[in-house]
Amino acid sequence: MQGKKDATRGGKMMAALCCLFAFLWLTPFSVSAQQAGDVVMGSWNRVAGTYNEQGQIVMNVCAEDYQTRSGVIAKGHVNSNALDALCDNDEQKTIVIPSGSTVELENVFHVGSNTKIIADGATLVMTQGGKGIVNNRPREVNYNSLENVWIQGGTWQGTSETESGSIIRLNHGKNVTIENATVMANYESHGIELIAMKDVTVQNCQLKVYGKKNKNSVEEALQIDVASPKTAPALVQFGKEYVEGQTCDNIKILNNTIEGSRGLCANFAGSEGKKYKNKYHGKITVIGNTMTGYSAEGCVIYNTENATVKNNVVRTYSTRKNKSYSVGLNITLQGKANKKRMKKSKVIVTGNKVYGVRQGIQLVSLSSSKYKKAIFKNNTCYASKKANGIMLSKTAASKIKNVKNKSFKR
Repeated sequence: MQGKKDATRGGKMMAALCCLFAFLWLTPFSVSAQQAGDVVMGSWNRVAGTYNEQGQIVMNVCAEDYQTRSGVIAKGHVNSNALDALCDNDEQKTIVIPSGSTVELENVFHVGSNTKIIADGATLVMTQGGKGIVNNRPREVNYNSLENVWIQGGTWQGTSETESGSIIRLNHGKNVTIENATVMANYESHGIELIAMKDVTVQNCQLKVYGKKNKNSVEEALQIDVASPKTAPALVQFGKEYVEGQTCDNIKILNNTIEGSRGLCANFAGSEGKKYKNKYHGKITVIGNTMTGYSAEGCVIYNTENATVKNNVVRTYSTRKNKSYSVGLNITLQGKANKKRMKKSKVIVTGNKVYGVRQGIQLVSLSSSKYKKAIFKNNTCYASKKANGIMLSKTAASKIKNVKNKSFKR
């Protein structure tokens, strides 16, 4: 009998200890708040940033090459290192890049979760060809590599006129806003690339293009991308789990000016077999933008289950008049989608002004998949022939509403 009582007491004690351990594990440790004047150190025993009275960290911009005991470090290398030290962690933080500053960079810096970057009035310049400015390190799939990031303002620009890259590239994350930024890339690069991202808003930004035009280029200024080996080659090095065809969901593109070889593209993986070609993005909303493609479409929506394209101005200047690259707004189902999800799918295209060549607006399916409903209303469409202003294939949707659209010869 006594043995049973001891066992009971032992069980209760163990349960209590487990509860205490769980409480301590789940309860954050209290840390003293940072004070104005506290610093964050980078490499070479140099201050990367200093806390201000608002609790923000103000970057210490290096304007000249930095002299150390062991030699001179280029200012671009110092600045890249400083931004990595400030941003590449998951602590709650706001980084301020001083207004009026020009931040030369030699390497990409990485952003972690719970990060707000305020760059209003600042200019960040990547001086090396083939490199972007900011991305994140893939650590988990299912949109868990990155979350709660805000990039506000600033001019983010490359300098190479020919080498390709992505100025801002984020992957496998969620809850991201990019607003009021000016992003400058050449015709072979992406200004912003979103790979397997969810709950992202890009708003009130200027995506500009510079350098030499290539009439055959299809690189988009803003790319909503699939994580496959060929569409996201930069992720291959981190492991195959990061390039298994993951797609984007709930992406909002609002009130931007977007120009590139292509303007905006929700991408698909077309050259790697059905495994990737049949992957579909969830929901994409494109409202109030001006989108221009100089050698391809102004706006492309590939393999997307639900899309809204509303009140945009879309243009292409492509000279490939007989190819889809010269369509102003191209909505195409390339692969075979999940039948259950497509039973609830819808594409809504209203109030747009579209300047195409082969067609102004095109809706087509190149597979057996189709939208449940497609609504095209109050669009003004231009093409080389008036009859081609808007072309909607009956095989692309079970029900098509084509109302009050106007077509003109361009």
